[in-house]
Amino acid sequence: MSGIIQMKKKKNKRGFTLLEVMIALAIMTVAFAAILSSESSSILLTVKTKELNIAGWLAQNVMVESEHLMEGKPFNELKTEETKTFDAPFEKYKWKREVKEIKFPDLVPEQKKEGDGTPEPVRILLKSLTKYINDSVRELVVTISWQRGTGEQKLVLATYLIDISKDFTITQ
Repeated sequence: MSGIIQMKKKKNKRGFTLLEVMIALAIMTVAFAAILSSESSSILLTVKTKELNIAGWLAQNVMVESEHLMEGKPFNELKTEETKTFDAPFEKYKWKREVKEIKFPDLVPEQKKEGDGTPEPVRILLKSLTKYINDSVRELVVTISWQRGTGEQKLVLATYLIDISKDFTITQ
């Protein structure tokens, strides 16, 4: 009888039960799914970062080129808008350059009644200063766009152009 009992003990120690195997497979499946999700997110983030870096470099190049192109020219000679696609290997990126007129608010405070508020010489000076700023400053906006999936991605840079050759004149 002791031989039979010994055989049964050996049988119980010889392998895994079906339940143990199923639990191990479930744990491995969850772990592999987490690793796969993490890796796919990492790859997607790397692609986005690469695209943004390229767009940043391209935007900086267009901005510098635009500043040199526009240097020393009066604003009425500048194109207000221009759009192009980059040459290979960046043909998936497009750029748009805009020169926008800026309207600064009037620096002269409103008078509530005659004799109140700002003295006339100061009012004339502030009005002339507002006109000068409006005439001598433009906003240069460079937009780089590209397709990712079904949507369009954009990177926008802006700077200001100042025409220092403009004369400051006092007008009433």
